[in-house]
Amino acid sequence: MPKFDIPDIEKRTFTGRQRELKWLDEHLFRRNNSFIPLVVHGPAGVGKTALVRYWLSTKRYSGSPLWLNTSDYNKDKLRNLIEEDRHTHLESSLIVIIDADSPWNDQQYENVTREVFNYKAVSSLIFISRHSVNLKRYDELNLQPLDELDSIDLAFNLAPNLALELSVEDFTDAAVASKGYPLALTLLLSLIRKDGAGSISDLLRQPLYELSGNILVPQKEILTVVPPIIFSANQRLVDSLKKQPADLHKLTPRNFEKLLAELLADMGWEVELTKQTRDGGTDILAYLNTDIGRLLCLVEAKHYRPDRKIGIDLVRTLYGTLCDAQANSAMLVTSSTFTADAREFQQKHQYQLTLRDYADIVNWILKYGNKRVS
Repeated sequence: MPKFDIPDIEKRTFTGRQRELKWLDEHLFRRNNSFIPLVVHGPAGVGKTALVRYWLSTKRYSGSPLWLNTSDYNKDKLRNLIEEDRHTHLESSLIVIIDADSPWNDQQYENVTREVFNYKAVSSLIFISRHSVNLKRYDELNLQPLDELDSIDLAFNLAPNLALELSVEDFTDAAVASKGYPLALTLLLSLIRKDGAGSISDLLRQPLYELSGNILVPQKEILTVVPPIIFSANQRLVDSLKKQPADLHKLTPRNFEKLLAELLADMGWEVELTKQTRDGGTDILAYLNTDIGRLLCLVEAKHYRPDRKIGIDLVRTLYGTLCDAQANSAMLVTSSTFTADAREFQQKHQYQLTLRDYADIVNWILKYGNKRVS
């Protein structure tokens, strides 16, 4: 079977999104609406972030877009980034995009809106979220899955060579199986590429990913270690670390893994803590229920001294494990920090890889037990 590449989802033509792209044109270029935030929301895997990135890549600005996440947003970071942008661009046309990788309440969105528009350099603000946001003034774009015809067109755009190898019926069935979610379609085409065009019928009849049932978790065993065990809560440990976060470095590697599993469970993930092995490997399996099914994140824990940074080799290794396991994403969490080249590599695969360091863990600990927005 000839090799072919599935292009990055934000680089391809946005099939079936002409109305949404026109909406962004109208709302981002209307000067009298520059102080009203835009909210792009919709279910996970529908392509919200990719749509905004694609729109930005097709337009020209005197400034440049500034991307932030809700998990690491703060006033100081916003100010520093805007000041840095001012030194690079002379004209005031900065678009700020805040991607909701962790939930905020309505008041937080209101406060951040005021903070962002307090800077004259900012012309527009976009929130990207799985859920609608209730602000006093805002415009919203509700992004939904593609219809069947657009799903088929998207499949042709993503894998034109594969369309020549499969029958029309098989290729159409594969596109329809994604139920209109670009992420699901991309995953399915990746599986077909790996297993060969001849396996498409079997793949759709007994899929590795139960796309027909809206489940994006592999059915096959993804780890060579013994079956995972369910981790039970250890709230006493977290409560103790809230008072003395620096004691995090006193934990044993295994207790560090247990702590991370508990923190992830508190954030809404379903976690499985794998048994210890000498050859390393994935420490935690984290599942998240979304509107398109359950997503799987492979979590690797590295309990290092504060002065021992995580280098690019470990990040590359985790990325290789992710590709081999065909999970949805992977996260490397450490009690230390990461080198610059490790973070640079992560940025090249930011939709698949996440890096979290000591500061992030302390933030999780301090937020532990707080009521979260679902």
